[in-house]
Amino acid sequence: MIKQTAIVTRTEHAVAFVKTIRESTCGQCGVQKGCGTSVFSKVLGNKFSELTVLNPISAETGDVVILGMQESVLVSSALLMYLFPLLMMFSGAASMIMISHRLNLDLGQLWTIASSFTWLLAAFLYIKKASKKHVGDKRFQPVILSKATLSEQKASLFPIEII
Repeated sequence: MIKQTAIVTRTEHAVAFVKTIRESTCGQCGVQKGCGTSVFSKVLGNKFSELTVLNPISAETGDVVILGMQESVLVSSALLMYLFPLLMMFSGAASMIMISHRLNLDLGQLWTIASSFTWLLAAFLYIKKASKKHVGDKRFQPVILSKATLSEQKASLFPIEII
């Protein structure tokens, strides 16, 4: 289970609207000084994200809470969003190269590029269709696990009051 600290900004029925700080994992990495991601996180700073989450514990406005999400959901979503389009793009290029060699045609790089972008577009359309299926699925939504303890609140970088 992946956990994140958040602050509840408002509630409606069984859901809560929360703010979280987008965190970088650069503090845990040994190559901070030689990494571009570390530089970007320092320049851009901490930004807030607003989420709608399930609220089974009836948290109220102003509560600092712990959110949770299954790791498998996050990993499969990341694979679908990042790896699948790349694989489709490479497959499009490879298929055009194989077709041109099979038919002894010299189609040039423009056809290979066009094929790879066509397959990339197909991947994005598939992702859009697949993500619409999971809109109401509770497995793909973060949930409030508990209210944060005082030590978790201090470590969360949140001001105790809503600004």
